[in-house]
Amino acid sequence: MIEAPALPVRSHGRQLRRMAQRRPTGTVAQGAFGTRMATLLAGNDAQAVSVQTLCNPRLVVTRLRCDSELPPSPSPIPSEAAFIVCVQLNALPFHQLWRRGILTQTGSYPKLGASVFDLEEDVKLLLPTPFYSLHFYVSRAALDELADECGVRKIDRLLWPHGTVDETLIHLMSAMLPALEGHERSNSLFVDRILLALTTHFAVSYGKMGAGPRIAHGGLAPWQERRCKELIDSRVAGPISLKEMANECNLSSSHFARAFRKTTGASPHRWLMERRVETAKDMLLANELTISEIALSCGFSDQSHLTKAFSSMVGIPPGGWRRERTRTS
Repeated sequence: MIEAPALPVRSHGRQLRRMAQRRPTGTVAQGAFGTRMATLLAGNDAQAVSVQTLCNPRLVVTRLRCDSELPPSPSPIPSEAAFIVCVQLNALPFHQLWRRGILTQTGSYPKLGASVFDLEEDVKLLLPTPFYSLHFYVSRAALDELADECGVRKIDRLLWPHGTVDETLIHLMSAMLPALEGHERSNSLFVDRILLALTTHFAVSYGKMGAGPRIAHGGLAPWQERRCKELIDSRVAGPISLKEMANECNLSSSHFARAFRKTTGASPHRWLMERRVETAKDMLLANELTISEIALSCGFSDQSHLTKAFSSMVGIPPGGWRRERTRTS
């Protein structure tokens, strides 16, 4: 369960705290996310809202936080073929939601409650008190693409009881939050996997997307498995995304992830971590580099990141493993 820090109410001394947005090539270029969403909610006071954004071609995640009271003058969200799934990380004493000019929700809102906005319904959201929220922006085109990959009927709409906690979403959010914080150890392959899982969760749980004849795909062809493993080995020390690996196999990201697990018994991210640990083992025995230097050479963000992964997979920290092997050699 995510524990959101308490938000102080401050009516003076608003502070601009904008974070750099991470937007990989190929993702949606514009829509109701990021700094644009802050402007829609806060109008001329948008600088009072801090923004962090994480994107991939199917899903854009925006974290919005405002520690100040805002004037009650939100702008309507421009109509577009997309949905927003919103989770409030703090309880709201008051909010209002309009759809098609009709007030549909008003009053308090619970901590970690989720809600869905269909942006073709002329949505307007009033948050006059301090708020701290995550917005998941998913376009209809992205949902259509996912449905086509799975061989099922396209999704008409996403539905979720307003303000109800979604435990699955909370767990996926917990895994994703380090990436929003900008932690280096949140590599792109892992982030892509989480964002794909979130998109699929919305499609299945909110859009009632059923299983189709193409859900149960087979594994990778021998050439696909070989090419993918070669790519991982060549990029073991650098960033690599799920989409890059899928492109090498001429597959969609979701199809590739399923096929890779079926073939290897592990997720692409797990396979990459195992290759990095194996590379670290070779370096621990072959030279006198420090563990910190080896960690950076193997694609880990720092020594503690290597130690955590190494201990999880091998059973002992890299320093202890090196000493044991040195004594027995």
